[in-house]
Amino acid sequence: MSQIYVPKRFYGRTGYQIVVDRFYRDQTPLPYIEGRKVKSWDDWMPDWQPDPDGVYRNRYYYGGNLGGIIQKLDYIESMGFNLILLGPISKTNTYHHYDVEDQTVIDPYIGSMADFAKLCKEAHKRDILVGVDLVFNHFGSQSEFFQKAMAGEGYFKDWFEWKENGNPVYWYGFTDMPETNKMSANFKEYVYYVLETYIRNGADCIRLDLGENLPESFMQDVRKKIKDLNPEVLIVSEMWGLATKKDNPQIFDGRQADSIMNYPMADDIIRWVRTGNHLHFNYNLSEISKYPENVQNVLWNMLDSHDTPRAKTMLGGAGIQDDPFKGGPWDIEEPWRYPGGFDTYAFRKFEADNDSNLHKDSDQMLMLASTIQYLVKGIPVVFYATEVGMDGYKDPFCRKPFSWNSQNETIREHYRKLGMVRKQNADILADGDMDIICDSELMFITRRSRSGSIVAILSRNNAEMPVGFKARKQNILFQLNSNDPNIGSYGAVVCRF
Repeated sequence: MSQIYVPKRFYGRTGYQIVVDRFYRDQTPLPYIEGRKVKSWDDWMPDWQPDPDGVYRNRYYYGGNLGGIIQKLDYIESMGFNLILLGPISKTNTYHHYDVEDQTVIDPYIGSMADFAKLCKEAHKRDILVGVDLVFNHFGSQSEFFQKAMAGEGYFKDWFEWKENGNPVYWYGFTDMPETNKMSANFKEYVYYVLETYIRNGADCIRLDLGENLPESFMQDVRKKIKDLNPEVLIVSEMWGLATKKDNPQIFDGRQADSIMNYPMADDIIRWVRTGNHLHFNYNLSEISKYPENVQNVLWNMLDSHDTPRAKTMLGGAGIQDDPFKGGPWDIEEPWRYPGGFDTYAFRKFEADNDSNLHKDSDQMLMLASTIQYLVKGIPVVFYATEVGMDGYKDPFCRKPFSWNSQNETIREHYRKLGMVRKQNADILADGDMDIICDSELMFITRRSRSGSIVAILSRNNAEMPVGFKARKQNILFQLNSNDPNIGSYGAVVCRF
């Protein structure tokens, strides 16, 4: 397949996705904002029940900010992360900031554009790149732009989609998210201004929320603007399925996204470790291998994200979707669906009642899954605090505050070692060829470049078994639950030759 250009400075990096409000707060006092509740950092249980009027809102905060991330850069670097990916940070009505108002104005709890520029500067000193999540599919209903459109101001009305009866088009019917008109020249000028604001202040990567839903021509215009500003900025599009199955795969023509969120790989790894489903793994892998090789080197390979249960819960929790014909392992809401609606309270109560109620081997399963994640082609992206063993079902349970005072040290040390393996073997893992063979119990991963080969044997078997080859001690890069010559349950041996 012909090569397309993607920024090579992202090859071999290890990413870290952060929901800023939930990561760390420095000593900067939080300004007063009416209607916001600030929870104690040690109060990890989400406000999962509805407000007295029956509406589920997301207006409780912990106060994590950009200054807090700057203070934790040493920690981030020590774990081997050299790419930070921030969730949306502009001022909105909720802590998650996907109901955007004006993306050139950062939320006062999070900081200022000067703070963002400082984070980028301090991160760059450590060779850590910084990405930011931008939302162009919709605005929040409280946005001044939408309010002016509702008042009939033609310039802003052109920014939004409208029904024949004159009512706004809302994203999936959510009345707090009016959908934008991506064909509007006026709206595109605003989009360009937002992109320029972040890139001029140091952003190295732009994630496009709901990117797979954005029109092809809009994506091409956005790419041109970004690359005109800085051709080395990586453009990542949100995509949930295989690009080969999409009407607009985006990553094949070199005129839209550089990379996509590789949910199929997360699906593969979690299902194989949890259930041994190697047929599903092999099928998805064969489809991903059709992507342009350069794109494969920068695929956003996560196990979990802000939109899924935590990896540890998907691996060891109850109610996880095991049937690949019914969706990903994160598609767990079916029991609470009914004709024309969804029982949000019952679903969230299930999540609360089963929070941290996990299989006894869930820690081992997570460590095995992350070992695969760190070895396959692309950029492993770790959702904040997964590396210290955080669990939880879907939003809001997957977005608890980082537990700085209570961590699983075994899992944290495991991730630190994986980070060192990637850094010290980037000459192979950055863009080396990959072969994977697996059945329901064993997986063999081989990565090759001109510099050498990395060979990994991984087992989800519940009993010790022979490794299958003799490796000198100096060849072993990493071991998990294994003692030469045997490999144990949820074990791995990674060697370099």
